[in-house]
Amino acid sequence: MTRARLIFSAALGLALLGTTLHASAFCLTHGCNDRRQKCEYDQQGCLVTGPLLHWASSCVSFDVQRDGSPLRQISYADAHQSIVEAFRQWLSADCGGGTRPDIHISDFGPVECHQAEYNQDSPNANIVMFRDDSWPYANAIDTLALTTLIFNADNGEIYDADVEVNTAPEDAQAPGGLLAPQPAHWATSNAGRNDIDFNSVITHEIGHFLGLSHTSVPDATMAPNYAPGQTAMASIEQDDIDGICTALPANRVTSSGLCDPRHGFSGDCGLPQTCGFAPGSPGGASSLLLLALALSSTLLRRKSRP
Repeated sequence: MTRARLIFSAALGLALLGTTLHASAFCLTHGCNDRRQKCEYDQQGCLVTGPLLHWASSCVSFDVQRDGSPLRQISYADAHQSIVEAFRQWLSADCGGGTRPDIHISDFGPVECHQAEYNQDSPNANIVMFRDDSWPYANAIDTLALTTLIFNADNGEIYDADVEVNTAPEDAQAPGGLLAPQPAHWATSNAGRNDIDFNSVITHEIGHFLGLSHTSVPDATMAPNYAPGQTAMASIEQDDIDGICTALPANRVTSSGLCDPRHGFSGDCGLPQTCGFAPGSPGGASSLLLLALALSSTLLRRKSRP
C-alpha cells in the first residue's frame, strides 16, 4: 500500500431514557487517528483535526444487498425504496438561491456481497447490507447500524462507503459480549410504538455516507440516539440541511463526474487481501483504524471519547 488509509465508523445507538442533549450545530466528518496525531474538538463537540472527508466526484453509486433482511422481513424492494427516499431527502435540501447539495447518486442495483470491505486493486461497491446472522462488533451495545468510510489519509477523499444494518437476533453473540435485546420488529412503513423505523435509521446512515458526523441538536436526523417508535428522523431538519449544504456546496470543485466505485464496480465480495478492510480490524501495517466519534451514552464502541 503506497498511502495510508483510515477507516471511519459511525454508529447509531438506541436512546437512553433521561439523556439530555444540548443544542449545537451540525458536524462535518474529519479524519483523525490518535495514533498519528492528537485529535481536537471544538466547543460544539465536533472533531476538527484531520482532513475533511468528502466525495471527490460529482457522482457516487450505491447498491443494496439482494435478499434484504429475511429475518426482519425487509425485502430488497422495501429496503431499496427506503434508501432511495433517504438519498432524496438529503439531495433535495434547499441550500438557498435555488441550489441543492452538489452530488448525484447512481443506483447500481442489487448485489450478492454483504461484507464491508475495500479492495485496493480490484473492483468495489458501496453497499447497504443487513446483518441477519450476527453483529460481529464487540462493545457495540444497542447499535442499530454502522457506516464505514474508507478514505485517503492525506486529503480526505472518500474511496468507499458501506452501511451495515444490525438485524441480528437478540441473542446473537458478538466477540467479547452479548448484544443487548432489541425490539423484535423493524418497519419500513407505519412503524408502531415499539418498532424500529428503518426509514429513520437509514436516513441517518446516508447522512454519514455523504460526509456528516453526529450533531447534538436533539431533533436533527444526525443526532446519535434513536428511540423505538420514533419516525421523525426520516425527515431532515434545518440543522441537517445546513450540514449537507456545507458538506456538498453548490458548484464545488470535483475531480470527475464518474459514478463508478474506485477500481470499477463488482457486486461480488473480493478475495481476502492485505488492504481489504473490515470495520474493527486494521488491514495492514500501513493502515490505521479510526473508530466512532462521540456516540450515544448507550453505545460502547469506544469509550475514550465521551
